[in-house]
Amino acid sequence: MSDQHKGLLEVVKKILPTAEHGQRASATMKEIKLLNPTSFEYLMEKNPKSWCIAFFQEGKICDAVENGLSESFNNIIRDARKKPIITMLEEITLYVMERQFNLSIKGSSWPEFKICPTIITLLIGYEKLKGKNVLPTGLNQFDTRNLTESYVVDLDKKTYSCRVWQMNGYGCLHSVATISFLNRDVGSYVDLMYYGVFYKNTYKFPMYGMNGNNMLPYTDFTPLLPPLRIKMSDRPKVNKRKDASEKTTRHMVSNVGKRILCSVCKQVGHNKVTCPQVEKPKKLKVERRKKAISEDGNGRRGGSGTKANEGGNGGEGGSGIKPKGKDNTRKMKHS
Repeated sequence: MSDQHKGLLEVVKKILPTAEHGQRASATMKEIKLLNPTSFEYLMEKNPKSWCIAFFQEGKICDAVENGLSESFNNIIRDARKKPIITMLEEITLYVMERQFNLSIKGSSWPEFKICPTIITLLIGYEKLKGKNVLPTGLNQFDTRNLTESYVVDLDKKTYSCRVWQMNGYGCLHSVATISFLNRDVGSYVDLMYYGVFYKNTYKFPMYGMNGNNMLPYTDFTPLLPPLRIKMSDRPKVNKRKDASEKTTRHMVSNVGKRILCSVCKQVGHNKVTCPQVEKPKKLKVERRKKAISEDGNGRRGGSGTKANEGGNGGEGGSGIKPKGKDNTRKMKHS
């Protein structure tokens, strides 16, 4: 086994062309430790058997590491989870009952001792891919390689050095290429769990319906009343409540290096907002009316004369400054 060093990898291919090159999980963890020590510490705290395929147990006929199935189910019952417990359970029961019936009808026409159509579609896609070089090394043992990878396939044990065949039960690109090299039926090497008879046994027990509340027998017990509804001051929380260890910052995808394609002229480098072929609306020219009388800062009319009786800052023709001393204005007497 090599440490994935480019120089060592190429030398081993030239000197020992039939040597097996395995990729260890420890080497991958070392790369993670160099790139992000925080992520390395977080992963080491978890059990690697729950997230790393290298530690998965063989023979389980499942190589999935994502939680897409549970996420899909949680999305279906999202509205039901907001309702009372009895109503929530009834809605979940109706959904599971209908889904189980539809899946049983889906596989009712499948042959019992043949592979399911989904697996057949995957195998046909593998057979169409070319570029694999198969070299026999022993009795039903082969070395399957391409330009940069090399794996050992044992058809008698149904094993594959990358462990994909042992994990999923129907093989992968290299195992299918090896079986096709011998002109054998690829379906005969698929695990029995993918046959129609096992699929039918999974859904042969239906979920029967239940009567409503009107069909329940009466009792002498005091009927239970729902609790009083208390309206909270804040809006109800619908989104998932994240743990303290989860990432709270919003993930934004950067557009650096991304090719922008205009949807109007189909040219690269701009979008439809800045496209020169799009007619932009003309701006309306609004002319402001010129004021005949200038206004000063206080909003009162005045002139700009230099004499005491011409203009000023605030008077009606005066300077706007009151002279010091007594007021000489005569008081008008009423006759």
